[in-house]
Amino acid sequence: MSDSHSASPAQSCRHFDVIIVSDFSLPGGTTASNVEEVYAQLGAGLTTGLVPLYFNPRAKYRMNPAIQSLIDGRRVALLRHDEQAACEVMIIRHPRILQAKQEVPRITADRIHLIVNQTPKRSYGKGGETVYEIGTCDRRVQEYFCQKPLWHPIGPQIRDTLQKNHANALTNIRLSPSDWVNIIDVSQWRRPGRPAPHDKIRIGRHARDRFEKWPSSKRELLAVYPDAPDYEIRILGGADIPKRIMGGLPANWKVAPYGAQAPRAFLQELDVFVYYIHPNCIEGFGRVIFEAMASGVPVIVPDDYQSLFGEAATYAKPDEVREAIRILMEDGDHYEKQVERALAHVERKFGYSAHLERLSIAKEEA
Repeated sequence: MSDSHSASPAQSCRHFDVIIVSDFSLPGGTTASNVEEVYAQLGAGLTTGLVPLYFNPRAKYRMNPAIQSLIDGRRVALLRHDEQAACEVMIIRHPRILQAKQEVPRITADRIHLIVNQTPKRSYGKGGETVYEIGTCDRRVQEYFCQKPLWHPIGPQIRDTLQKNHANALTNIRLSPSDWVNIIDVSQWRRPGRPAPHDKIRIGRHARDRFEKWPSSKRELLAVYPDAPDYEIRILGGADIPKRIMGGLPANWKVAPYGAQAPRAFLQELDVFVYYIHPNCIEGFGRVIFEAMASGVPVIVPDDYQSLFGEAATYAKPDEVREAIRILMEDGDHYEKQVERALAHVERKFGYSAHLERLSIAKEEA
């Protein structure tokens, strides 16, 4: 057990409604998910404690400013490893933070939920790197907090991958029947309306520039992000990977690095959001997809996402993307109906109320 658990009995014990344990230095969807949950909890008058753990404890990390700005020491507080605390619900986001042993506060939680937002392997092709081990992470939670966690996949693709590729490791863990999906405040994202007509169709994409986040071939890249004069491809997140794959970027691509623009502002001017990734990789959820939906931008994705997003997205094979875009852009009624379907779906399935409900449901489930 960590040395932090030898704290003096006289030390005061801080109480929170929710404690989130995560890597708060990350730049992408993990941090966005943590931020949204804290906001939802604040809106409901709940207090939140934050416990930082890291992928590599020996490295130097800087807390993401989006997390730092939430901390007021009272409603949202950062816990030191030598403190004692108690909570109703502990949320541990990202199993990878449990792979290496670290110092943690001494925390008593009524129930612990471990959110699986990444598969144990980075990819499932030949030589896919293993980034965490299920058994190790489960034992680490017991070592730190004296109880087994309830594991929640973040979406159906993660659940299917765990059951298909890691069945033996699941034998000794508590796997929840419910997914712990991401949440979003639609009222903060929805744009006033569709952009004014312009001479090119603006296809957008927002993601980190990593191999698993891009299609693996030049043919597929150009099918979903066409090199044609009537399209403008807008990329937020960098494009070194496709540049390497294609030997250069088409002239109609406009690329900005990750973090160069707020995603909400980026989405405001798009006609359609198109998102395809490496065929051997499993997208845990696709937060960028429902951010586009919440903004009012129609989304075109592969049918892998259908079990999660239902009628909220348009599903197409890479060679069908151009036709799907044409139908959306030429039929204004169809465009608006797709926007409204997506907004309704996101509000119902991924709104703040869904998170508050599962915090209470969690009491029964655990």
